[in-house]
Amino acid sequence: MLKKIFYRYLRSLLIFSILIVAVYAALQRFTTDLVSPNTPYLIIVFLIITAITHYIIVKADVEKLEYKPNPDLDKDAQTRDLLNIERRFINRHLLITTVKLLSFFALLGLYAYFKRDDIVPFSLNFLALYLLYSIFEIIYIRKPSKMNSKICKISY
Repeated sequence: MLKKIFYRYLRSLLIFSILIVAVYAALQRFTTDLVSPNTPYLIIVFLIITAITHYIIVKADVEKLEYKPNPDLDKDAQTRDLLNIERRFINRHLLITTVKLLSFFALLGLYAYFKRDDIVPFSLNFLALYLLYSIFEIIYIRKPSKMNSKICKISY
């Protein structure tokens, strides 16, 4: 089930990235001042990091979707199990988001250190890509339970 969910996400992410590349090409053609020549590499970095982080987050969500109540446990123990799964999902999501944000800041800082002449267009492109990919990921994280329950057809 994890593979189905992730492949569906990856397909959508690739389509989204292709649209971003098309917008980049149009912007580069008409306004070269706003576009860094290194933006295609930045798009690839965002694509890879977003895919990896989403895989890790969805892995925790699938654990919640595949939860089968243990008939030997009482309702309170089953509720605690579900709450522990939910806590792991939240902790994993927060940890991944923090590491991703710090990694992106490090990348931006390194770029600013080595390429001072291109930092303004690169920073603007970076900010735009960060916002676009974050919105895309949030949309997919908000709806996996609805979307993925159709895939795994779990009935409680």
